[in-house]
Amino acid sequence: MNVRMILRIQSQALLTLAVANFLPIIYTLIEFKVLNFAIFFAAIGIFSIIAGIILQKLGTGRFQRAPIAESAAAILLMYPLIAIFGCLPFLLTGWLSPIDAFLETISDLTSAGLSLLPENAPYLLFLWQSELMWLGSLLFLIMLVTVLPEVSGCFGINLSLQGGQGFSAVIGQMNSMSVRVIKVYVTLTIFSFLIFKLSGLDGWDSLLMAMRCISTGGGDTFYAKNVSVYYEYAAIFVMLLACGNFLLYYRVIYTLIPPHIEFGLNYFTKLKQYFLRLKRTIINNVKLIFANEEVMVLYTGIFFAMIILMFRVFLQEIFFDGNETFRRSLFYIVSFVSTTGITLDDNSAAVHDFDKFFIVLMSLIGGCIGSVTGGFKVVRLIILIKITAAEIKKTIHPHMMTAIRVGDVPVPMHTVGRILAFFFLSLITVFICAALLSFTGATFSKAVSMSLACLSTVGCVPGLCDAENFMALSDLGKIFCMIILIVGRLEVFALLIAVAGIKFRRKSNW
Repeated sequence: MNVRMILRIQSQALLTLAVANFLPIIYTLIEFKVLNFAIFFAAIGIFSIIAGIILQKLGTGRFQRAPIAESAAAILLMYPLIAIFGCLPFLLTGWLSPIDAFLETISDLTSAGLSLLPENAPYLLFLWQSELMWLGSLLFLIMLVTVLPEVSGCFGINLSLQGGQGFSAVIGQMNSMSVRVIKVYVTLTIFSFLIFKLSGLDGWDSLLMAMRCISTGGGDTFYAKNVSVYYEYAAIFVMLLACGNFLLYYRVIYTLIPPHIEFGLNYFTKLKQYFLRLKRTIINNVKLIFANEEVMVLYTGIFFAMIILMFRVFLQEIFFDGNETFRRSLFYIVSFVSTTGITLDDNSAAVHDFDKFFIVLMSLIGGCIGSVTGGFKVVRLIILIKITAAEIKKTIHPHMMTAIRVGDVPVPMHTVGRILAFFFLSLITVFICAALLSFTGATFSKAVSMSLACLSTVGCVPGLCDAENFMALSDLGKIFCMIILIVGRLEVFALLIAVAGIKFRRKSNW
């Protein structure tokens, strides 16, 4: 196994974490006007830079391609390594114990939202928590377009074909795809910040909620209290953005960027041509979105799920205002479909068990396959349903030739086989994780609910799983939860390929 490549990837992750320390430094200098906290985060950043440079020196070499086994091992080791440095603010300030601080950081980096911080913790720690969520989702997106297509084999159905994107293990092309994803992610974060700012929040709260919602990190409750309903609509819109295909967003945003226009005699002619092209581009982008079967199934599912939840709420007579019923029902559906898991601090505990089960079921599905959401992903569910329908037709008509398509894109049979294998592995993983957690002392219902929460990266599920359950776990149970969180975020294929690569390497050396 190429250890140098693994060390090189870890060094880049640590250097990225070091840059993230600038935000809490800026916050302390602006709000507190003291150097104590700024020096504290600066020291952590310098420590991360030194460690990153050392790993970079050890990982120096010329790499043309990224092997599958090394890539799988690198992404599995990335989260624990970043968590060692990311947990220092929680640990050194004394708000969390070492094991809780590490679990908190792993949860943030995997965008699970299993917040173990008490409500009276300093705002600075919540800001750092939100930045870890944002950074973890950014790293996941980068891996999604570079490493994971080679590792899991289940990505790229809509991204590479309908989205007009191609994936390759060549280092140069991987760097190019990473730059595209970073541009889109930062652009959508700034856009989300402006939306929350317009909803009535101040600057820091807007930034905090923008990072939590666009990364689907979420948390236990809606962070700001006593704000207008526009705040909830802003959160709904941003979480819907997080459900979408980010490479599809890149295609839309890139075509809307105006070209460089030089002033001169033909300036107005070029400007007129740009607006004509912009009009045509907007129409084509709208057609592209509506032609994407995964997006349409996602939004259709959200609509009907909202109708079902509204019907149950009306039966229970929780809300008598139609506008409030619509807003709260849509909020809960979008929050859990996007695997953000933000809840409202009102009558959610009085919701019927059917509604809770229905919301959890939606969270297990997740968003589009090119998003930062967890869950099974919509396109895989579409393919499973089409496989079932095709098998039923072939049973009735044995000589019928069937083909699986997503939109206008034919799905190869090896991709279908991988998705079936992934579905089987997901079920097996749930039972194994539940068995391991029950071995540590958790009850059967808590073990199953916590396994589902970790594997789908939804840490806050009403009536099924909350942060107190994780806080009450034994140290061994918390260690198991960390492993489940990483496996659930990167999917079980990465773990199996890394283990198989190490085993194969040992046999080759023997």
